[in-house]
Amino acid sequence: MPKGDIVVGLDIGTTKVATIIAEVAHEGGRVDILGVGTAPSQGLRRGVIVDIERTVGAILESRDKAQRMAGAEIHSVVVGVTGEHITSVNSKGVIAITHPDRQVTDEDVARVMENARVIVLPPDRDIIHAIPRGFTLDGQNGIRSPVGMSGTRLEVETHIVTGATTFLRNVATCVERAGLRIEDMVLEPIATADSVLMNAEKDLGVALVDIGGGTSDIAIFQNGDICWSGVVPVGGVYVTRDIAAGLRTSLEEAERVKLEHGTTQLNGLVTEATFNYRHVGSDEEITERAQFLAEIIEPRMHELFTMVKAEINRSNFASRLPAGVVVSGGGAMLAGARDLAGEITGLPVRIGFPGGVGGLGESVAAPSFATGVGLVQWGGRMHAGLGRRETAGGFLAALRDWIRKILRGG
Repeated sequence: MPKGDIVVGLDIGTTKVATIIAEVAHEGGRVDILGVGTAPSQGLRRGVIVDIERTVGAILESRDKAQRMAGAEIHSVVVGVTGEHITSVNSKGVIAITHPDRQVTDEDVARVMENARVIVLPPDRDIIHAIPRGFTLDGQNGIRSPVGMSGTRLEVETHIVTGATTFLRNVATCVERAGLRIEDMVLEPIATADSVLMNAEKDLGVALVDIGGGTSDIAIFQNGDICWSGVVPVGGVYVTRDIAAGLRTSLEEAERVKLEHGTTQLNGLVTEATFNYRHVGSDEEITERAQFLAEIIEPRMHELFTMVKAEINRSNFASRLPAGVVVSGGGAMLAGARDLAGEITGLPVRIGFPGGVGGLGESVAAPSFATGVGLVQWGGRMHAGLGRRETAGGFLAALRDWIRKILRGG
């Protein structure tokens, strides 16, 4: 039986749903992986839920597999959210310190954060995160924790992430129908960053590109904190569909071909290199040149990284990324992806593998598990009291109440 707290990460993606069960030590916050379960996802399109029942089924299947491996039953999850509906903005909050001793308290920090959250939001959007980037006290900036310091004027720079209310409700509905409670909602690139980025990279300036199935997430970090985030509407499933169309084969066969033979390298391939596949509805094996496959894959990956470059330029941080770009997610494993990303962005690039966990860590060592690992690390820090709570707790409470009312039929 586990001796620490159980934390569960639930990554609901366009191509797969992954459940990762971990144990968090009561002292030190060490995270050990206990169980992993995955299931094909057919209920999402471009990161957005389009079929509740199929999504619930995939959550249940991945949950059951993870529970069997871990030998433990789970009841709550830290769930990742992403998709084209996600937007972000940097906001500033300011308050006066009115205590007689002028010392900043935890309550003052909460007040200034609440002040920063007062932004104009359409009625169909909710705040997912309000993340402090740094505090300023009486003109002294760069303060990470002002509690206990003396001053009269406290300011905070925050990164605020919002999502479509309907999407967030649909995620909550699926999780609740699967018999699970949402412990926290986390923007996926923020979670992914926990598992693949080094602190030195975050301090210097780095862009994380997480290639998902339906979309790809971008998050830029500087001075240790997130300062910009965005989404591009291209992911690995688009490559799979291009292969299926080009080879006239099924999506399942196209995915196999991509994983086993896929490359973005048009140059350097052995001219006579070939691979075998089957046309849709046929058992006859067909031999095709690997060069032809690369000619299908490269344009889509070129499009993806061109969009990434445009988003980085739009952020105005392109010239402040000495640590370059870290590419993660399933698409990062395509041969040549790192070189293509570097060629297009003009920045140094490395592939991000999840780390920082023990136990069955080798079972989640691939970039495709980076988000799930990051979700349990996020939850682990909260359980161990080692991190700031950066999500919209009031929104989550209201969301849970709304879902329970719906599930009760009234």
